[in-house]
Amino acid sequence: MSWEDKADESGQGLVEREFVAACLEANDDLGSVKSKNFCGCVLDGVQDAVTFEEFKELDDFIDKHRDEVTSGMLTEHFGWFVEVTEACAG
Repeated sequence: MSWEDKADESGQGLVEREFVAACLEANDDLGSVKSKNFCGCVLDGVQDAVTFEEFKELDDFIDKHRDEVTSGMLTEHFGWFVEVTEACAG
């Protein structure tokens, strides 16, 4: 699997669409336009920072520890993700 697998008419792959959908849901308090911009920024930053395989490690980690993930855990194991989200939030 890769970012581009099962691309839709917009050119986004299934993983990209699922990432953005989950991001939008998690950030629905930001408002529609701001959350779309933030989530697009994070997706671009993640794709620039790491390989798809490295992203899958993060995705699997979050799936496994969904209810107990803290920012400290993410910083320790996936510092690149924290850096990307902070850059997009700033």
